Amino acid sequence: MNYIETVEKYAQTVVTVGLNVQPGQTLVINSDIDAIDFVRAVTKAAYERGAHNVIQKLTDGPSRQLDFEYAPVEVFETVKQYKIDEVNDFIEQKVAHLRIYSQTPELLKDAAPDKIAALAKASGEMNKDFARAVGRYDFSWCIVAFPNDKWGELVFPKEKGEAAKLKLLDAMIKAVRVDKEDPVQAWKEHNDNLNARAERLNELNFDKLHYYSERTDVEIGLTKGHRWLGASTKNADGVEIQVNMPTEEVFTSPDYRRVNGVIGNTRPLAYQGAIIDDFKLTFKDGVVTEFEAGQGYEVLKNLLNNDEGARRLGEIALVPDDSPISNSGILYYNTLYDENASCHVALGRSFPNAIEGGKDLSKDELFDKGLNHSLVHVDFMMGSSDLNIDGVYEDGSTIPVFKDGNWVI
Repeated sequence: MNYIETVEKYAQTVVTVGLNVQPGQTLVINSDIDAIDFVRAVTKAAYERGAHNVIQKLTDGPSRQLDFEYAPVEVFETVKQYKIDEVNDFIEQKVAHLRIYSQTPELLKDAAPDKIAALAKASGEMNKDFARAVGRYDFSWCIVAFPNDKWGELVFPKEKGEAAKLKLLDAMIKAVRVDKEDPVQAWKEHNDNLNARAERLNELNFDKLHYYSERTDVEIGLTKGHRWLGASTKNADGVEIQVNMPTEEVFTSPDYRRVNGVIGNTRPLAYQGAIIDDFKLTFKDGVVTEFEAGQGYEVLKNLLNNDEGARRLGEIALVPDDSPISNSGILYYNTLYDENASCHVALGRSFPNAIEGGKDLSKDELFDKGLNHSLVHVDFMMGSSDLNIDGVYEDGSTIPVFKDGNWVI
């Protein structure tokens, strides 16, 4: 396929498999302007599928850099009511949402950490209702990525400009199965496999998991009535959607109160335009009590101080080391891709549907059952080829779930 054909096939797959756009539905696309070719292709594919309206909300990376260079911190601290009103209107209308990552991972590496922290906190406040609706799958949503020159050069340092972008696009296309003759069928088969894994874990109904490797030794408790999930699900209206493309994970939300031990990252975390790496978190009774970082210490500190829930876990996800993205050997510096090369956990907000009946429970009721709440949800990678995971039952007996980074059940 040439570039145009590739972009169009990718867009059609996202509109069909990811969002499953319905006739008469409105779609909002949030993207960096670097992905404009893809944005236009998605817009066309959505209209051809019967969308009523497609709203493009575009940002520009270099302009964002100027904001952080010149604007005072209070600009980033401001909670804008008009944005809250717009989001709530979208929720009420059940507007479909597509997020396209196309921002250079190190875009804000020189930005003041206090501005990054202020933006993260204000954004969390403005989007808290949206985040809860996303967690309940009240509407269709999907997260994907599209490369740009700078991102391609970071991932493939020997390549420059357009060549770097196209090489990264080629890798992404393989990861999202768009290189297959029939991507829709390929995704169906893949989802069937992931859902079978999730169902097996639900049948085993562990009380907790014990993770141990060179960098990690932690026990993570599971809630009563927890549910393991794949990335393919149905929204509140029964429409099947694929919320992450790519995805290789099965996931749940742990009991935030029962996390004890140390978790060390195994891939860099790109967060708010900065890189955090070589870090470890120590948990006691569910709370991060100590932390260290070789890179991005202040950014990590501000993340953990975002709110009380930012120091607790909201997600655990299992991804085998023997998986397509991991086997590619590519480090993407992007959580959407890197989390699907590795087992990972997330600080912050839990998923309401990760517990039986969770969609119908209030935030406080979920919290009482062990599901964390926070304005943030930040995944980081901790899987490796030496990671072992044991499932632990209430009576203390154990069975292996992962050995040397891969499934054994």
